[in-house]
Amino acid sequence: MRHCRDHTPMRTLRTKDQHFPRFPLRRGVWARDGFASRATVLVLLGCATLAACGESSDPVSTTAPATTPAAVTRKEYVWVDPSRPTAHNGSYAGAPDRTVRTLVWQPASQGPLPLFVMAHGFGGLPEKFEVMARTIAGAGFVVAAPAFPLTNENAPGSYLHALQDVANQPADVSFVISKLLEANIAADDPLYGRIIADDVAVLGHSLGGTTTIALTRKDCCSDHRVRASLLFAAGPIDLFTNFFGTDSIVVGPPTLVMHGTADATVTYASSQLFYSQIDPPRVFVGITGADHSDAIEAETEPLTNLQLVSERAIVGFLNAMFRGASSDLSDTLGALMAEGNVTQRDGTLP
Repeated sequence: MRHCRDHTPMRTLRTKDQHFPRFPLRRGVWARDGFASRATVLVLLGCATLAACGESSDPVSTTAPATTPAAVTRKEYVWVDPSRPTAHNGSYAGAPDRTVRTLVWQPASQGPLPLFVMAHGFGGLPEKFEVMARTIAGAGFVVAAPAFPLTNENAPGSYLHALQDVANQPADVSFVISKLLEANIAADDPLYGRIIADDVAVLGHSLGGTTTIALTRKDCCSDHRVRASLLFAAGPIDLFTNFFGTDSIVVGPPTLVMHGTADATVTYASSQLFYSQIDPPRVFVGITGADHSDAIEAETEPLTNLQLVSERAIVGFLNAMFRGASSDLSDTLGALMAEGNVTQRDGTLP
């Protein structure tokens, strides 16, 4: 089942040899001695306070994005997966299937392009990625962002009751990838012939980052069509072992790890630790002064300085992965470090 609608329209933290400073996880936020309580995780992942998810004080940038964007169109798809139910949630009785509304941005260029999927956090929405997604699409990618059935901001019964539905989200992303690739071979679909099926990357923010780790590094949920993963302030996977198991996260696709140094919701150190635990190829970008969401969620133009750091890192990483532009990624990381951010790279991207 599918419906489609048109919408056209501080100071740097470097240390010797670029290694991370050695300090423990801050106790209280994502640091844990034992499983965090559900209420604590709800507050942390849900961005329940303005301090965590409010308006950024970052000034609007006068710098252009990494590339000159092509004209971009947006469409909305509503796909229904009849093979998996949606659980009861608060006042919502549940459903025998799962409905995944998905926004798709594509540039008006010819020929197939890599696919880039963006997974929102707890209480997020695809629309919160609007300008970031449009800018990345303009750099030569088909960009898709699903609304997870029970953890999006407008979820039936309230997303605040639905943290446990993260267990179903890796399969939601796999389902969306499958539907996008089906659209790619359907002659009557606007996505016909637009996607390079072997070039798929997924970015996850916060709880969407937890989802992406499971999708790319856990035996329960691994989707080997995903050739690259990108994480922004990802919720630590070890808080959800009851859903995703205790198997190792060491092996997975090339990964870009991003985190704001001023994140008051998920500790910056948790992403440093994750980076240290996974095999190369891997890239780390610490965005100096960024909070939990202000460098990745972008609903209004132009992108701010913090958002441009993310955009440049993302486009540079994707171009290195899918277009062989490894030297350009090195140049981007060098420029970001010179501007006062933290960068590290280990291993050669395919």
